[in-house]
Amino acid sequence: MKKFCFSLCLMVLLAIFASSAFAAKVTLRYGHANAVTYPYHIAGVAFAKAVEEKSKGTLEIKIFPMGQLGGERDITEGLQLGTIDLQGTSLGVTGTFIRVLNIYNLPFIFKGPDHFMKVTHGPLGEWVLKEVIKEGEKVNLKPLSIAGPAFRVPMNNIRPITKLEDFKGLKIRTMEVPLHKDAYKALGSSPTPLPFGELYTALQTGVVDGNENGPATLEAMKFYEVQKYVTYLPVLSNGGAFLMGLKSFNKLSPEHQKVIIECVPVWAKAMDDECLRQDKEALTKMEAKGTKINYIKDLKPYIDATASVRAEAMKAWSKEWADVVDKILKLN
Repeated sequence: MKKFCFSLCLMVLLAIFASSAFAAKVTLRYGHANAVTYPYHIAGVAFAKAVEEKSKGTLEIKIFPMGQLGGERDITEGLQLGTIDLQGTSLGVTGTFIRVLNIYNLPFIFKGPDHFMKVTHGPLGEWVLKEVIKEGEKVNLKPLSIAGPAFRVPMNNIRPITKLEDFKGLKIRTMEVPLHKDAYKALGSSPTPLPFGELYTALQTGVVDGNENGPATLEAMKFYEVQKYVTYLPVLSNGGAFLMGLKSFNKLSPEHQKVIIECVPVWAKAMDDECLRQDKEALTKMEAKGTKINYIKDLKPYIDATASVRAEAMKAWSKEWADVVDKILKLN
Protein backbone atom coordinates (compact mmCIF):
# COMPACT_ATOMS: atom_id res chain seq x y z
CA MET A 1 0.00 0.00 0.00
CA LYS A 2 2.81 2.39 0.93
CA LYS A 3 4.56 1.54 -2.34
CA PHE A 4 1.37 2.26 -4.28
CA CYS A 5 0.87 5.61 -2.52
CA PHE A 6 4.50 6.58 -3.19
CA SER A 7 4.13 5.73 -6.89
CA LEU A 8 0.89 7.68 -7.12
CA CYS A 9 2.42 10.73 -5.43
CA LEU A 10 5.43 10.54 -7.74
CA MET A 11 3.18 10.44 -10.81
CA VAL A 12 1.20 13.44 -9.54
CA LEU A 13 4.41 15.39 -8.87
CA LEU A 14 5.77 14.57 -12.34
CA ALA A 15 2.49 15.65 -13.92
CA ILE A 16 2.56 18.94 -12.00
CA PHE A 17 6.19 19.52 -13.01
CA ALA A 18 5.44 18.79 -16.67
CA SER A 19 2.42 21.07 -16.57
CA SER A 20 4.34 23.93 -14.95
CA ALA A 21 7.21 23.48 -17.42
CA PHE A 22 4.82 23.92 -20.36
CA ALA A 23 3.14 26.84 -18.61
CA ALA A 24 6.43 28.72 -18.26
CA LYS A 25 6.02 31.79 -20.46
CA VAL A 26 8.28 32.07 -23.51
CA THR A 27 8.74 35.41 -25.29
CA LEU A 28 9.90 35.61 -28.91
CA ARG A 29 11.01 38.73 -30.82
CA TYR A 30 9.55 39.47 -34.27
CA GLY A 31 11.39 42.19 -36.17
CA HIS A 32 10.83 44.04 -39.44
CA ALA A 33 12.23 47.19 -41.01
CA ASN A 34 8.97 48.87 -42.04
CA ALA A 35 6.30 51.16 -40.58
CA VAL A 36 3.48 49.85 -38.38
CA THR A 37 1.07 50.32 -41.29
CA TYR A 38 3.05 47.90 -43.49
CA PRO A 39 1.68 44.37 -44.17
CA TYR A 40 4.65 42.74 -42.35
CA HIS A 41 3.56 44.49 -39.17
CA ILE A 42 -0.16 43.83 -39.53
CA ALA A 43 0.51 40.14 -40.35
CA GLY A 44 2.86 39.97 -37.35
CA VAL A 45 0.17 41.37 -35.02
CA ALA A 46 -2.39 38.83 -36.30
CA PHE A 47 0.12 36.01 -35.86
CA ALA A 48 1.06 37.14 -32.34
CA LYS A 49 -2.59 37.20 -31.29
CA ALA A 50 -3.23 33.72 -32.73
CA VAL A 51 -0.12 32.32 -31.00
CA GLU A 52 -1.07 33.79 -27.63
CA GLU A 53 -4.59 32.33 -27.85
CA LYS A 54 -3.50 28.89 -29.05
CA SER A 55 -0.73 28.61 -26.45
CA LYS A 56 -3.09 29.83 -23.69
CA GLY A 57 -0.75 32.72 -22.97
CA THR A 58 2.41 30.62 -22.59
CA LEU A 59 3.95 31.89 -25.84
CA GLU A 60 4.26 35.62 -26.45
CA ILE A 61 5.41 37.40 -29.62
CA LYS A 62 6.81 40.91 -29.15
CA ILE A 63 6.95 42.97 -32.34
CA PHE A 64 9.75 45.41 -33.13
CA PRO A 65 8.92 47.55 -36.20
CA MET A 66 10.72 50.29 -38.11
CA GLY A 67 14.17 48.75 -38.00
CA GLN A 68 14.41 48.76 -34.20
CA LEU A 69 16.38 45.50 -34.48
CA GLY A 70 18.25 46.62 -37.62
CA GLY A 71 17.65 46.57 -41.37
CA GLU A 72 16.26 43.55 -43.21
CA ARG A 73 19.66 41.91 -43.66
CA ASP A 74 20.67 42.66 -40.05
CA ILE A 75 17.50 41.01 -38.73
CA THR A 76 17.99 37.92 -40.92
CA GLU A 77 21.54 37.59 -39.63
CA GLY A 78 20.14 37.91 -36.10
CA LEU A 79 17.82 35.00 -36.86
CA GLN A 80 20.84 32.94 -37.96
CA LEU A 81 22.66 33.75 -34.72
CA GLY A 82 19.61 33.12 -32.54
CA THR A 83 19.51 36.69 -31.17
CA ILE A 84 16.22 37.44 -32.96
CA ASP A 85 13.46 34.89 -33.41
CA LEU A 86 11.03 35.86 -36.20
CA GLN A 87 10.93 38.21 -39.16
CA GLY A 88 8.70 39.54 -41.93
CA THR A 89 10.95 40.50 -44.83
CA SER A 90 11.23 40.99 -48.59
CA LEU A 91 11.70 38.19 -51.10
CA GLY A 92 14.57 40.19 -52.62
CA VAL A 93 16.73 40.22 -49.48
CA THR A 94 15.75 36.67 -48.53
CA GLY A 95 16.88 35.50 -51.97
CA THR A 96 20.45 36.50 -51.09
CA PHE A 97 20.35 33.99 -48.20
CA ILE A 98 18.20 31.30 -49.83
CA ARG A 99 18.99 31.10 -53.54
CA VAL A 100 16.01 29.01 -54.67
CA LEU A 101 13.67 31.80 -53.56
CA ASN A 102 14.99 33.87 -56.47
CA ILE A 103 12.50 31.96 -58.63
CA TYR A 104 9.99 34.47 -57.24
CA ASN A 105 12.32 37.42 -57.84
CA LEU A 106 12.44 36.97 -61.62
CA PRO A 107 10.77 39.74 -63.66
CA PHE A 108 7.22 38.95 -64.77
CA ILE A 109 7.28 35.55 -63.07
CA PHE A 110 3.78 36.47 -61.86
CA LYS A 111 0.95 37.88 -63.98
CA GLY A 112 -0.82 39.62 -61.11
CA PRO A 113 -2.26 39.06 -57.60
CA ASP A 114 -4.50 36.10 -58.52
CA HIS A 115 -1.63 34.35 -60.30
CA PHE A 116 0.71 35.03 -57.35
CA MET A 117 -1.70 33.39 -54.90
CA LYS A 118 -2.47 30.50 -57.28
CA VAL A 119 1.28 29.80 -57.49
CA THR A 120 2.45 30.40 -53.92
CA HIS A 121 -0.52 28.69 -52.24
CA GLY A 122 -0.81 25.87 -54.77
CA PRO A 123 1.25 22.76 -55.67
CA LEU A 124 4.04 24.78 -57.33
CA GLY A 125 4.33 26.99 -54.27
CA GLU A 126 4.40 23.94 -51.99
CA TRP A 127 7.35 22.60 -53.99
CA VAL A 128 9.19 25.94 -53.86
CA LEU A 129 8.57 26.35 -50.11
CA LYS A 130 9.83 22.81 -49.47
CA GLU A 131 13.06 23.66 -51.32
CA VAL A 132 13.28 27.01 -49.54
CA ILE A 133 12.96 25.26 -46.16
CA LYS A 134 15.59 22.69 -47.12
CA GLU A 135 18.05 25.36 -48.25
CA GLY A 136 17.15 27.72 -45.40
CA GLU A 137 17.90 25.17 -42.71
CA LYS A 138 21.44 24.83 -44.10
CA VAL A 139 22.02 28.48 -43.15
CA ASN A 140 20.25 28.38 -39.76
CA LEU A 141 16.92 29.75 -41.02
CA LYS A 142 13.50 28.15 -40.77
CA PRO A 143 11.29 29.64 -43.52
CA LEU A 144 7.62 29.48 -42.56
CA SER A 145 5.66 31.05 -45.41
CA ILE A 146 5.69 33.11 -48.60
CA ALA A 147 2.76 35.52 -49.08
CA GLY A 148 1.71 38.98 -50.22
CA PRO A 149 0.35 39.44 -53.79
CA ALA A 150 1.95 42.87 -54.22
CA PHE A 151 4.14 44.20 -57.01
CA ARG A 152 6.66 46.93 -57.70
CA VAL A 153 5.11 49.00 -60.51
CA PRO A 154 6.48 51.87 -62.63
CA MET A 155 5.55 55.54 -62.17
CA ASN A 156 6.83 58.42 -64.31
CA ASN A 157 6.28 62.05 -65.24
CA ILE A 158 6.88 61.91 -69.02
CA ARG A 159 4.09 59.82 -70.57
CA PRO A 160 1.58 57.10 -69.78
CA ILE A 161 2.97 53.61 -70.35
CA THR A 162 0.36 51.74 -72.37
CA LYS A 163 2.69 49.66 -74.55
CA LEU A 164 6.24 48.30 -74.36
CA GLU A 165 7.67 51.07 -76.56
CA ASP A 166 6.61 53.71 -74.01
CA PHE A 167 9.46 52.60 -71.73
CA LYS A 168 12.06 53.66 -74.31
CA GLY A 169 14.53 56.21 -72.95
CA LEU A 170 12.80 56.75 -69.60
CA LYS A 171 15.24 57.25 -66.71
CA ILE A 172 13.72 55.04 -64.02
CA ARG A 173 15.12 54.96 -60.50
CA THR A 174 15.59 51.34 -59.36
CA MET A 175 17.12 49.71 -56.32
CA GLU A 176 20.76 48.65 -56.56
CA VAL A 177 19.60 45.12 -57.39
CA PRO A 178 20.93 43.50 -60.61
CA LEU A 179 17.63 41.78 -61.47
CA HIS A 180 15.73 45.06 -61.06
CA LYS A 181 18.16 47.04 -63.21
CA ASP A 182 18.33 44.32 -65.87
CA ALA A 183 14.53 44.06 -66.03
CA TYR A 184 14.06 47.78 -66.63
CA LYS A 185 16.90 47.87 -69.14
CA ALA A 186 15.29 44.99 -71.06
CA LEU A 187 12.01 46.92 -71.12
CA GLY A 188 13.84 49.77 -72.88
CA SER A 189 14.33 52.27 -70.07
CA SER A 190 17.52 53.58 -68.50
CA PRO A 191 17.65 52.21 -64.93
CA THR A 192 19.23 54.71 -62.55
CA PRO A 193 19.99 53.52 -58.99
CA LEU A 194 19.60 56.26 -56.35
CA PRO A 195 19.30 56.31 -52.55
CA PHE A 196 15.63 56.24 -51.61
CA GLY A 197 16.02 59.31 -49.40
CA GLU A 198 17.06 61.38 -52.42
CA LEU A 199 14.29 60.16 -54.70
CA TYR A 200 11.56 62.78 -54.18
CA THR A 201 13.94 65.62 -55.01
CA ALA A 202 15.38 63.68 -57.96
CA LEU A 203 11.85 63.21 -59.35
CA GLN A 204 10.95 66.83 -58.70
CA THR A 205 14.04 68.22 -60.45
CA GLY A 206 14.00 65.74 -63.34
CA VAL A 207 17.23 63.96 -62.43
CA VAL A 208 15.16 60.84 -63.12
CA ASP A 209 11.89 60.58 -65.03
CA GLY A 210 10.30 58.02 -62.78
CA ASN A 211 10.67 55.25 -60.23
CA GLU A 212 9.21 51.87 -59.37
CA ASN A 213 7.75 50.62 -56.10
CA GLY A 214 4.65 49.18 -54.49
CA PRO A 215 1.55 51.41 -54.97
CA ALA A 216 1.20 51.85 -51.20
CA THR A 217 4.77 53.22 -51.02
CA LEU A 218 4.29 55.47 -54.06
CA GLU A 219 1.21 56.95 -52.39
CA ALA A 220 2.68 57.20 -48.88
CA MET A 221 5.75 59.05 -50.19
CA LYS A 222 3.47 61.49 -52.09
CA PHE A 223 5.32 60.90 -55.34
CA TYR A 224 2.02 61.74 -57.06
CA GLU A 225 2.87 65.39 -56.31
CA VAL A 226 5.73 65.24 -58.83
CA GLN A 227 4.69 62.29 -61.05
CA LYS A 228 1.71 62.02 -63.39
CA TYR A 229 1.49 58.39 -64.50
CA VAL A 230 1.34 54.99 -62.81
CA THR A 231 1.17 51.76 -64.78
CA TYR A 232 -0.11 48.73 -62.90
CA LEU A 233 2.34 46.26 -64.38
CA PRO A 234 3.64 43.30 -62.30
CA VAL A 235 7.31 43.78 -63.24
CA LEU A 236 8.69 42.46 -59.96
CA SER A 237 7.13 40.80 -56.94
CA ASN A 238 6.88 42.85 -53.76
CA GLY A 239 5.75 39.88 -51.67
CA GLY A 240 7.22 38.81 -48.36
CA ALA A 241 8.81 35.90 -46.55
CA PHE A 242 8.03 34.82 -43.00
CA LEU A 243 11.22 33.55 -41.39
CA MET A 244 12.19 32.08 -38.05
CA GLY A 245 15.66 31.39 -36.76
CA LEU A 246 16.32 27.64 -36.73
CA LYS A 247 18.09 27.96 -33.35
CA SER A 248 15.05 29.73 -31.87
CA PHE A 249 12.65 27.13 -33.26
CA ASN A 250 14.72 24.21 -31.96
CA LYS A 251 14.80 25.72 -28.45
CA LEU A 252 11.01 25.61 -28.21
CA SER A 253 9.11 22.72 -26.66
CA PRO A 254 7.33 20.40 -29.13
CA GLU A 255 4.04 21.95 -27.95
CA HIS A 256 5.19 25.47 -28.73
CA GLN A 257 6.70 24.41 -32.06
CA LYS A 258 3.27 23.00 -32.96
CA VAL A 259 1.61 26.30 -32.02
CA ILE A 260 4.00 28.26 -34.26
CA ILE A 261 3.42 25.99 -37.27
CA GLU A 262 -0.36 25.92 -36.81
CA CYS A 263 -0.54 29.73 -36.67
CA VAL A 264 1.53 30.36 -39.83
CA PRO A 265 -1.60 30.43 -42.09
CA VAL A 266 -2.87 33.37 -40.02
CA TRP A 267 0.26 35.36 -40.97
CA ALA A 268 -0.07 34.39 -44.65
CA LYS A 269 -3.75 35.34 -44.89
CA ALA A 270 -3.17 38.68 -43.17
CA MET A 271 -0.29 39.40 -45.60
CA ASP A 272 -2.41 38.53 -48.63
CA ASP A 273 -5.44 40.51 -47.45
CA GLU A 274 -3.45 43.56 -46.42
CA CYS A 275 -1.36 43.71 -49.61
CA LEU A 276 -4.51 43.55 -51.74
CA ARG A 277 -6.30 46.16 -49.63
CA GLN A 278 -3.40 48.59 -49.42
CA ASP A 279 -2.55 48.48 -53.14
CA LYS A 280 -6.17 49.00 -54.17
CA GLU A 281 -6.59 51.84 -51.68
CA ALA A 282 -3.32 53.51 -52.76
CA LEU A 283 -4.23 53.42 -56.45
CA THR A 284 -7.66 54.91 -55.67
CA LYS A 285 -6.11 57.70 -53.58
CA MET A 286 -3.53 58.58 -56.24
CA GLU A 287 -6.20 58.62 -58.94
CA ALA A 288 -8.26 61.00 -56.79
CA LYS A 289 -5.18 63.27 -56.62
CA GLY A 290 -5.04 63.42 -60.43
CA THR A 291 -2.62 60.58 -61.17
CA LYS A 292 -3.41 58.69 -64.37
CA ILE A 293 -3.51 54.94 -63.66
CA ASN A 294 -3.01 52.57 -66.61
CA TYR A 295 -3.76 48.86 -66.44
CA ILE A 296 -2.03 46.52 -68.91
CA LYS A 297 -4.07 43.48 -69.96
CA ASP A 298 -1.72 41.85 -72.48
CA LEU A 299 1.49 41.02 -70.62
CA LYS A 300 3.04 38.89 -73.39
CA PRO A 301 5.22 41.68 -74.93
CA TYR A 302 6.67 42.47 -71.48
CA ILE A 303 7.20 38.82 -70.57
CA ASP A 304 8.93 38.25 -73.91
CA ALA A 305 11.07 41.42 -73.57
CA THR A 306 12.47 40.23 -70.22
CA ALA A 307 13.01 36.58 -71.26
CA SER A 308 16.78 37.15 -71.58
CA VAL A 309 16.93 38.49 -68.00
CA ARG A 310 15.26 35.35 -66.66
CA ALA A 311 17.47 33.14 -68.84
CA GLU A 312 20.65 34.84 -67.63
CA ALA A 313 19.62 34.54 -63.97
CA MET A 314 18.79 30.87 -64.46
CA LYS A 315 22.08 29.89 -66.12
CA ALA A 316 23.53 28.44 -62.93
CA TRP A 317 20.24 26.92 -61.78
CA SER A 318 19.33 23.23 -61.88
CA LYS A 319 17.01 21.87 -64.56
CA GLU A 320 14.46 21.21 -61.82
CA TRP A 321 14.36 24.90 -60.87
CA ALA A 322 14.14 25.93 -64.54
CA ASP A 323 11.25 23.51 -65.08
CA VAL A 324 9.36 25.08 -62.17
CA VAL A 325 9.88 28.56 -63.66
CA ASP A 326 8.47 27.27 -66.96
CA LYS A 327 5.44 25.78 -65.19
CA ILE A 328 4.78 29.04 -63.31
CA LEU A 329 4.94 31.06 -66.53
CA LYS A 330 2.52 28.65 -68.23
CA LEU A 331 0.03 28.63 -65.34
CA ASN A 332 -2.98 30.86 -66.03
